[in-house]
Amino acid sequence: MDRKRNIFDKVGSLIPGYSGYVEREGRRNCDKVLRDSIVAQLEEIEKILYEKMNAALKAKDKGLMQEIEEVRKQINTFISKVKYAPHGATAFFSDNQIREDELAQIYQMDLDLAEGTGNLLNSITELDLPEIIKMVGLNQSLYNKRNAYINEFK
Repeated sequence: MDRKRNIFDKVGSLIPGYSGYVEREGRRNCDKVLRDSIVAQLEEIEKILYEKMNAALKAKDKGLMQEIEEVRKQINTFISKVKYAPHGATAFFSDNQIREDELAQIYQMDLDLAEGTGNLLNSITELDLPEIIKMVGLNQSLYNKRNAYINEFK
């Protein structure tokens, strides 16, 4: 009997080396692995932005180059936030303070962020700068929303 893929299956499919996101003991490591995966995608996006900056430089379009640099800086700051965020220090990893429905919301936010970053990476070469800025802002909002939600359980 086949079962429908749930949020846990979807999150698990996005994490290289997934080993049990639903187990409390494995959450800290899985959270770190997921964030490392998101950071790798963001670093690839930053690399593509560098290439776009170089193309603007070759075309002697200083204004475009500066606009791209501003977005690249936002991505770089976002990389640092995701990469160096404390993991395992919140009630997210506690045994008795978070309910399953709340945990499912956090997993959904993780999934949304991973998918949003993946969508940006997959389409960045085809997007114009305003659309890239919009998608970067959306991903940053998803991350901030997730952190604010987790902080409610401290």
